[in-house]
Amino acid sequence: MKITSVRCLLLSCPYAVPGDLERELCFANGHRTISVIKIETDEGIYGLGETYTGVFAPEAVRELVKQFEIELLGKDPSDVTSLRNLLRLACYYWGRFGMSASVMGGIEMALWDLRGKTLNVPVHQLLGGKVHERIPVYASGGNNKPFPELRSELESYVRDGYRAVKIRINFLGPEQIVEKVAFCREVLGPKPDLAVDAVQGVANKPWTAKEALKIIRSIEPYRMLWVEEPCEVTDYAGFAEVREQTSVTIAGGETVTSLIEAEAYLGAGGLDLFQPDAAILGGLSMFRQVAEMCARRNVNLAVHTWAGGVGIMGNYHAAFASKNCVILELPNNPYPLREEFLVNPLKVVDGGIEAPTAPGLGVKLPEDVEKRYPYQPGSFYRVLGHPKGRKLIS
Repeated sequence: MKITSVRCLLLSCPYAVPGDLERELCFANGHRTISVIKIETDEGIYGLGETYTGVFAPEAVRELVKQFEIELLGKDPSDVTSLRNLLRLACYYWGRFGMSASVMGGIEMALWDLRGKTLNVPVHQLLGGKVHERIPVYASGGNNKPFPELRSELESYVRDGYRAVKIRINFLGPEQIVEKVAFCREVLGPKPDLAVDAVQGVANKPWTAKEALKIIRSIEPYRMLWVEEPCEVTDYAGFAEVREQTSVTIAGGETVTSLIEAEAYLGAGGLDLFQPDAAILGGLSMFRQVAEMCARRNVNLAVHTWAGGVGIMGNYHAAFASKNCVILELPNNPYPLREEFLVNPLKVVDGGIEAPTAPGLGVKLPEDVEKRYPYQPGSFYRVLGHPKGRKLIS
C-alpha cells in the first residue's frame, strides 16, 4: 500500500445558537471551521485525522498539510511511528512546537485511522490495548447566556444521563462568577458534579495566582469537581501556587503541544488533573506519552476535546488505552460537524462512554460534505471584545 495524497478539508458550519456569548465574541460570522486531514492510498482505503488548530488558523493548517504531504507521497502508511518521526525531522528547524506539532498530530491521527481500518481493529488496540470498558463523561457547555436558557441547557444534561457538567466563567467579573456558579449548582442540585473552566489561556488580562485564589475561594461552597485554567497557560508557577493553597482540584494542559510543556506543568506541581488533547498535543502517540508521564507522578487525565467528530474519536481511543484517564469531555454546543463524521453515535450509558468497537477511529467522510459545509473565509476563532450595552448574564 502507498500513500497517494494527503489533503486538508476545511469545513465551516453554524456554531452554537444566536445569543451565545462565545459565538458573538469569538466567531464574527457565526460559523466555525474544522480542519480534517484525509490520507488516501492506492488501495482505496483512506484515513481521517483532525487538528484543533484549524479552529484558529484554518488556511495556515491547509498550507502546512501541503508541505508535509511532500514527505509522505509514495510511502507505505503501515509504520505510523516512523512516518511521524519523518515529519518531525522535516520541520525540525522551523516547527518543533505549536501549530506544526498539532498538524503533524492530525496527520498521525489519520495514519492510525488508516491502519486500524486496514487491520479491521479499533485504534485503541494499536495503542497498547483497551484498559477501560467505559469511561465517565461530562457534558461540556455552560457558556454565558441568559439564565433561563442556561437552566434549560443544564436540565437537558440531567435528562440525558450525564453525571458531570462543565461551565465557563470567562468574560465575567468576580460577582457574576459567583452568581453563575451558584445558579448552576441550584439548578443541578447536589448531583451531577460541576466543573468550572476559567479559560484564562485566552483572557485579555489573565488572572494572577492571587486573583485566581480569591475567586476560587468565593465559589468553593458550591462543591466544584475542578477549576480549569485559573492562570495563563504558561504561568506554571501560578498554577502551582493556586494548587498549593486550595483544596479544589486544579486542571489544565489542553494547549500543550510538546513533552517539554507537559514536563513544565508536572515539574512545577501545577496540576491535579492533566487535560491532554491529541488534536493539539501532536497526535495519539504523544497523548500516550503524556499519559505515562502523568502516571509516574500519580496525576490523572481528564481528556480535553472541542474539535469535530474526528478529533473527538481520536482522543477517545487514546483515552481508552490510558489507565489513568478518569473522565472524557463531550462538547454539547450545537455543531453538526461532530455527529456527521461518526460511524456510531456517541451514547451516554450509566454516565459514561463505552469503548469504541468500529475499525479505525470509527469515523467516515460524510457524503458531499465539502459541498454542504463549504469553507467560509473568516470563520475562525478570535476574541472580538465584549458586546457593548449587553449584560453578560441576565
